[in-house]
Amino acid sequence: VVLDEAYIEFVRQNDVVKGFEYVGNEGPFVVTLRTFSKAYGLAGLRIGYGAMHPLLADYINRVRQPFNANFLAQIGALAALDDEDFMKETQKTVWEGLSYLYSEVEKMGLEYVPSEANFFLIRVNRDAKEIYEAMLRKGVIVRAMNAYGLPDYIRVNVGKPEENERFVSAFREVMGLA
Repeated sequence: VVLDEAYIEFVRQNDVVKGFEYVGNEGPFVVTLRTFSKAYGLAGLRIGYGAMHPLLADYINRVRQPFNANFLAQIGALAALDDEDFMKETQKTVWEGLSYLYSEVEKMGLEYVPSEANFFLIRVNRDAKEIYEAMLRKGVIVRAMNAYGLPDYIRVNVGKPEENERFVSAFREVMGLA
């Protein structure tokens, strides 16, 4: 079992299952993967880590490329782990951003899928690709979820307050609600 915990830092629920609790306790059959790309803001450094039973780690070390995480990425990751203030501020920004965006979407009378990540889905009640293209023309990037079997949903990432406001303004115009 591989648990992808890329967004674990954004989860507010206390009863969430954390893979680290199972690594090693279930033999070599549980792997937990985490990244520095999301909450830590280090996407450009391409660094993350996995926690697993030593037996499985030995097998992976036999086939992985040498120096697969460069020195700068390693230094950045270590510094990020020590910067608790940055993490708290990032979480606060995302959580407040989600609340603001949920409220604005509700005012528009649209449905959304609540999230425990730094993005969420909005049901746009029309072809999501059209919304994506219209938003792109306004300089705002969203993702059409057509490829995931959700042809009338878009994915919206939470940004800084001014970015969220810009999204809302552009989205209202595109949806004909301005």
